[in-house]
Amino acid sequence: MQNKKIILGLNAFHADSSAAVIVDNEIIAAAEEERFNRKKHWSGFPFESIKFCLEKSNINFSEITDIAINSNQFSNLNQKIFHSLINFKFENFSKFLKRNKKKFLIQDLINYYFGRNNEYKFHRIDHHLSHLASAFYPSEYSKALGLSIDGMGDFCSIAIANCNLKKKNKIDIIKRIFYPNSLGIFYESITQFLGFGNYGEEYKVMGLAPYGNPIYKKEIFELFSNDFELNLKFFNHHRKNYNYKFEGTPVQETLLNQKFYDLLGNPRQSNENLKQFHMDVASSLQRVFEEKVLILINQNIDTKNVNLVLAGGCAMNSSCNGKIVEKNIFENIFIPSAPGDSGGAIGSALVVLEKNYEFTELKNFKNPYLGKSYSNKDIKEFIDLKIDKNKFKVEKFNNDISLIKETVKYLLSEKIIGWFQGSMEFGSRALGNRSIICDPRLVHARDLINTKIKFREKFRPFAPSILQEEVDKWFENNNHSSYMSFVYKIKKDKQNIIPAVTHVDGTGRLQTVSKNINKKFYDLIFEFSKETSVPILLNTSFNENEPIVESPINAIDTFLKTKMDVLVLENYVISRL
Repeated sequence: MQNKKIILGLNAFHADSSAAVIVDNEIIAAAEEERFNRKKHWSGFPFESIKFCLEKSNINFSEITDIAINSNQFSNLNQKIFHSLINFKFENFSKFLKRNKKKFLIQDLINYYFGRNNEYKFHRIDHHLSHLASAFYPSEYSKALGLSIDGMGDFCSIAIANCNLKKKNKIDIIKRIFYPNSLGIFYESITQFLGFGNYGEEYKVMGLAPYGNPIYKKEIFELFSNDFELNLKFFNHHRKNYNYKFEGTPVQETLLNQKFYDLLGNPRQSNENLKQFHMDVASSLQRVFEEKVLILINQNIDTKNVNLVLAGGCAMNSSCNGKIVEKNIFENIFIPSAPGDSGGAIGSALVVLEKNYEFTELKNFKNPYLGKSYSNKDIKEFIDLKIDKNKFKVEKFNNDISLIKETVKYLLSEKIIGWFQGSMEFGSRALGNRSIICDPRLVHARDLINTKIKFREKFRPFAPSILQEEVDKWFENNNHSSYMSFVYKIKKDKQNIIPAVTHVDGTGRLQTVSKNINKKFYDLIFEFSKETSVPILLNTSFNENEPIVESPINAIDTFLKTKMDVLVLENYVISRL
């Protein structure tokens, strides 16, 4: 490892804490802390993620040349000072100092856990620059329009950039929109209004929106004073007594106030049944959000920019992303597997790589499988420890061909299968290595999975994972969607063939599966297609109201506490007797 550049990237004391390691120009490892400590969206110091990244990279901490964090407290300082003076309150100022103290003193924590005598250089990278770098550099585009849209990071909620590899300043941020104005906070506020109060539940609203009609657009638009400036009379987050916590599990107080309730109606309680009103509000929110994003694009589009790169938490809105594709504004659109805050660990490291070292061809950056893997030997030990052979059948297959054929037999017999293979995905979506899978032709598949395993809202759709070369036969758009970043219309004559993955509006949030990125998952779908003429599997994340499983123990525990039919752990297949 001598003379190598080894960069550790961090997202710390922010939601979805994570770590990543780049060795020379190759991404070796990346993981979210929540996968190890089993606390969703955990915000804090990513100790276990760092430890894992060092192990997978086979390096000692003393060999690290640089550490980057995706936050710079000195970014947008003028705006921070102005806002603080206007809204000064000693208790809030104290909370601000306490919150930022941990980021300021993070080197002390790093040195405490991993050793003081390291000569690494420490870099604080602007939050949105990190987001943009995580999307632009792996895209392999020579130039693009870059958009980073999220709730807030380094006092900024939107950053627009001209990205050009031939320019000295490769990512040139030309415009910012500052706190308290934020499309992310806007979307989160209505998410709370609809009764989804836990941090990060916006995806539920996206699933609910197609059941409604956008008849409350006028009322939703009242939340804005102009294109991107919030009408703050309806909001709480800018007020002196407002609290939010990014320590441990993130918690955000109620964002909207009574003035908005007087305009639209009372918010839904979390245990209240969903009514058509709630579906229509969700539909209206989604439509307004999409229109705002398209305004942002149209205001900043340059005819020379035929490519778009998207990052930030709002880039997780796959329905909106699909609408951008439908507009045919860009020749190419790239969104990384982790566009949200966890991906900032990779982005901050990439900024350091570009600014301080020879920036040659990047390797492995389109591979989302950057997490931990387990050997069959490891798995056998876990099975011997946890599985009662009197209640379960355990088989080991000597090769992938026989394993896949056996798995397809179970799929054809309408079984719900936990599929645990290779390295864990980086990002919030299961992409075929930590997945629950079943036959997409099953009319009752959603009910089966929701009652047997996931125990989640019935309105939420399941994703179709499809062989990449078959997309144009099944979807109205042929663009690749390797990381489930886009929602496309399923062709009308195909919708009744795959009801389990066809949402109420005839769409699917697809994953296009290629042989060169995930051969085993590709081969499984291919074998299923040979038997059924359907090159698609239903794919949902392997979890039950918790972070996606990381280890075989997590997978076995989920298998045992649910009514999942079959568990495939590498070459082992466990089924109920």
